[in-house]
Amino acid sequence: MLISWFATVSSAGASKAGAFRATAVAVLVVNAVLLVGFTALHPGSAEGSAFRVIGNLTMVVPILACFAYAVLGGRRRAAAIWLGLAMLSQTAGNVIYTTWTQYQAQPPVPAASDFAYWGFYVCVVAAIVCLVRRDHGSFPRALWLDGALGAAGAATALAAAMSPVLTSTHVNLETALVGATYTTGDLLIVALVCGLLAVRGTRGGSMWLWIAGGLAIFCAADVVYALRVNAGTYEISVTLAGMWAIGVTCIAVALWQPHRPREIASGRSKAILAIPMLATLTAVTVLVISSFEQLATPVVALATFTLLLAAARTFVSFRQVQRLSDARRQAVTDDLTGLGNRRALFDHGAERLQAADLTERLALILIDLDNFKEINDTLGHHAGDKLLREIARRLAARMVDPDLLVRLGGDEFALLITLGPADDGRQITERILDRVMQPLVIDGARVRVDASAGVAEREDAGVQIADLLRRADVAMYAAKDAHSRVELYQPQLDEANRTRLETIQDLDAAFVHGQFILHYQPKIDVATGSTFGAEALVRWQHSTRGVLYPDAFLPVVEQSGLMNALTQHVLETAVAQLATWRAAGLDLTVAVNLSASDLLDESLAERIAGLLALHSVPGSALELEITESVIMIDPKRAREVLEALRALGLRIAVDDYGTGYCALAYLRDLPVDELKIDRSFISHIATDRRSAAIVRSTIELAHALGLKVVAEGIEHQEALDAVAGFGCDYAQGYHFSRPLPADAFIWSTGLTRTSDVTPALVGT
Repeated sequence: MLISWFATVSSAGASKAGAFRATAVAVLVVNAVLLVGFTALHPGSAEGSAFRVIGNLTMVVPILACFAYAVLGGRRRAAAIWLGLAMLSQTAGNVIYTTWTQYQAQPPVPAASDFAYWGFYVCVVAAIVCLVRRDHGSFPRALWLDGALGAAGAATALAAAMSPVLTSTHVNLETALVGATYTTGDLLIVALVCGLLAVRGTRGGSMWLWIAGGLAIFCAADVVYALRVNAGTYEISVTLAGMWAIGVTCIAVALWQPHRPREIASGRSKAILAIPMLATLTAVTVLVISSFEQLATPVVALATFTLLLAAARTFVSFRQVQRLSDARRQAVTDDLTGLGNRRALFDHGAERLQAADLTERLALILIDLDNFKEINDTLGHHAGDKLLREIARRLAARMVDPDLLVRLGGDEFALLITLGPADDGRQITERILDRVMQPLVIDGARVRVDASAGVAEREDAGVQIADLLRRADVAMYAAKDAHSRVELYQPQLDEANRTRLETIQDLDAAFVHGQFILHYQPKIDVATGSTFGAEALVRWQHSTRGVLYPDAFLPVVEQSGLMNALTQHVLETAVAQLATWRAAGLDLTVAVNLSASDLLDESLAERIAGLLALHSVPGSALELEITESVIMIDPKRAREVLEALRALGLRIAVDDYGTGYCALAYLRDLPVDELKIDRSFISHIATDRRSAAIVRSTIELAHALGLKVVAEGIEHQEALDAVAGFGCDYAQGYHFSRPLPADAFIWSTGLTRTSDVTPALVGT
């Protein structure tokens, strides 16, 4: 009947939490009424029987509340059963004891009631273990140590309070041993609860507060009982019986508190540190007292043990602080270079911006290494790591306080520096690049790497570090696109950056749908005027933006790591076109441009050999063009790859000669067949004596080395006449033809069969 009533109450309310609280309130109200009636009676009066009946009823209500929870199948069902058994055992002990005292003044030691009382402690410990496992799971070791310290401190305090009982000589051995078992049970329970509070924290939920309060009241009654027995003044008391009843009632109410999710780390507050601190203080106080008064040996032992735990916890705390410090340092440190990382830039950079005066010029420089991926892929990741560490060392050597240097990731570095009133951000960045980008030797290979940089200067107090980083990134990509090394951020660059991002997004579709096509520009024999070959130039037939030229997408392709894929597509298309022309009787050559990543790819020769064999095209029909800067990245590796290509019969040309870093020694040592003089020299050859002198001397030098020479950018007859007068071998430019699709190329040059390989039609 009572269980049905509990079920009805618990089902009431707008929510499950509200129903649990309603049930808890009901338990409190019912037992409060019983306790009021209980305290109005006196065990020694004529109403003694009523006193015993009502006293037992105050235990029955919590028992029923526990078993009702178990029957209804709550989350704490196992704990509810153990708590119900604990209270049932306590009630049984009360009934046995009060019944015995009606017929005999002093029960035997130990009595049957003692065994029932002992059952209470066993069941309570089992219940607490079930609750801990259900509500918490496992704890970190440091939290267990906090719990042990709190438990030891509480046990020390309780043992000190009961020291008279532990050292008593006024009772016989049996009575002392029985009393010691109750004391041990109380110590165990107090230690468990205090230890759990030390672990759980102040946000552990109301359930644990009710349990702690109930057990504290119960144990306090036990302490008073033990002291009175030791003094020989104990008699059945309303106060003690009421305290025991209140204690178990609070424990029963705890079960009906709403469940809270596991919350260990976040639940620990600074206030809960009071438990370990109080435990330590208690142990010290007890040991001080023991030097003046004789305390029981267990009390001194517990105090000593508590101090040892405190020392262990102090050591663990020190290690935790040390680990936290290391973790924080590691969180803002780049493992490879030892510099700060992106988090450091945002943390310390934000502090730097906030602390800087508005008149102080702060600039963020973003540096990105060029062609690092090719070096990393070719020489191996360990070589790439060495390169990054060396670049970091060189950059760090230039920094002064309070400048900030970080590695953002990959091959990107960021510098937050202070500019003087007259400093120019571009010039300072150029000097930084000049100092740190000198050639270096890695694993015996001499490597030269350059970089592109973007500079963003703080303009007002509202600029955040994220704004500076974005602007520097935009400027850096503008520098890459313009091949200018350094660019300053300007608002108009944002539009170009938006276009770049859109281009990146469209790259995958371009490969899937075959939007990359080839146009061919004829190469002319200057002496005869005949067309002997063509240069294949890639175009992007964009679905919405029309035909895009290489300068609009090649930098993005390279930055996206897709250059090898694009080169492979160009090679396949060019060789297939060569096969088509040769089948039609046109004996032409086709030149294809290679990037740095292509030249450093040791499998390039094998792949080209496969293409030539697939289409039955001789190696002499294919020419590969490389730039001077590509050669300089890794001359040794470049030589090995070029020699493998030459072994296939391919011709090798140095493109854009005169604009890079190529030394004459490399022209002597590398397997090169042809030099292509850059258009920047050809365009002014008829009007600028210096340009003419450079072109003439270059042609003479190339011929002396046994190389052929191509003049690029011939756009008028005067330029053609000038290079012809210098003895140039071949010419190429708009004066002859713009790059055209394959069919238009054949029509423009008038080539229809082998015998028609004659002077090209001029003027388109």
